[in-house]
Amino acid sequence: MTSRYRTLALTWILVTAALAPAAFAGSVAADPSVSVDTDGGVVTVANGTSQVVRGTADAPVGTEIVVRVRSVGDTEPVFLKTSTGVVTENGTWATTFDFDRQRANDTFALTARFENGSAETEVDGEVVACGEECAETPPSGTPTPIPEQTRTATPTDGPSPPVAFAENIFLVDRGGVAAIPISFSSDNGGDADEAVVVIGDESDSNYELEAVVRDGDDDGQAVLYVDTSLAGRSDETLSTSGGDSVRVVSETSLDSTLDVADYDVSLYAGSERAGDPVDVGSLVVQTETTRTSTVTAAPVTSGETSGGVNGIGLGPLAVGGVVSGAFIVGGALLAALLLKG
Repeated sequence: MTSRYRTLALTWILVTAALAPAAFAGSVAADPSVSVDTDGGVVTVANGTSQVVRGTADAPVGTEIVVRVRSVGDTEPVFLKTSTGVVTENGTWATTFDFDRQRANDTFALTARFENGSAETEVDGEVVACGEECAETPPSGTPTPIPEQTRTATPTDGPSPPVAFAENIFLVDRGGVAAIPISFSSDNGGDADEAVVVIGDESDSNYELEAVVRDGDDDGQAVLYVDTSLAGRSDETLSTSGGDSVRVVSETSLDSTLDVADYDVSLYAGSERAGDPVDVGSLVVQTETTRTSTVTAAPVTSGETSGGVNGIGLGPLAVGGVVSGAFIVGGALLAALLLKG
């Protein structure tokens, strides 16, 4: 090979190798992102009140970050907590949780995501023993949330609602039957004997069920049973306790058993789904492995992610690093051979 061709080949290799990492870095910066501040990859909180969780986000000021804390492993009793942080001018966010009822060594999975679901990340968490004083100062001076991203379900003080969940976390193994207890009250006047229950959100989880539950025996309560093995595949997904009744308004069709995931459950008073829900809960469909001390990632459903950015995690970064690194090393080796020739 002539000296001229060796020089041209070497120049092409070096220029391309230099430009490839720069182009790759540019594509990563364009992706939305949200992160959680951890200590060695784990969020640590004390079993006390006002435990602050912080992080950063690449988002406009006022964007809401929905933070969910769900017990994992052998933690008993199970718990589910949800709170919201708001992105500040310096790209940070913070929110508080009350862990006063939890015990030291309880473990949990913490998920932080943009309310529109464009980015999400999940980290492990652990509860430690509270010292003499472990309450933290709640975040203050946060900006006003962006209006179109403000959550609609806002708890308010006042008389007891006409209908309510007796509990807010409904835990069930995949393929099993979950029980959702509902209480009916006439404190606000009139006879409350019907309620609309909505399970899931088709835009977020690819599954949504809407049904009307009636307190047929007028005892002020009803238990709605959800058979996760029949969900989306049978007319018998729902049933109720004796004397009560349920009517399915709509349900997403599925090809297999309901996926392992957390499904929001909303409760509306009356026979029509209108206005804001009067109570909210979560149907946690899990596998047997989630009861062990090893955290097992649940299958990702449409609209939700398992970590990183949009479910990508470190995939593109790892691939990009390997490809560009191999290119540079291979290019250097080829250049050496060309020069030697």
